[in-house]
Amino acid sequence: MLVELWRGLKTTFKMLIDKPVTIKYPEEKRPVRERFRGRHELKRYDNGLEKCIGCGLCAAACPSNAIFVEAGENTDEARYSPGDRYASTYEINMLRCIYCG
Repeated sequence: MLVELWRGLKTTFKMLIDKPVTIKYPEEKRPVRERFRGRHELKRYDNGLEKCIGCGLCAAACPSNAIFVEAGENTDEARYSPGDRYASTYEINMLRCIYCG
């Protein structure tokens, strides 16, 4: 019984002097890696136009069919992207996404 007690105390004291492996989350943020693939967003140019032209290639390439793109036509009054089309509906089903990159 004393052997187990000493073994437990040894582990406790060892952990007291080791560097902590956790961070204080709300105050400290984890650094985001350069190749992090966990955030989906519709990219825009500096002038505010969408980079997506509604071609649907991303939806065709998605192995889990998590992306749905419906194209719409740009007009002179309402221009959303530099091309003739834009993505009028751009949805990513995060429950189906496998974060393939």
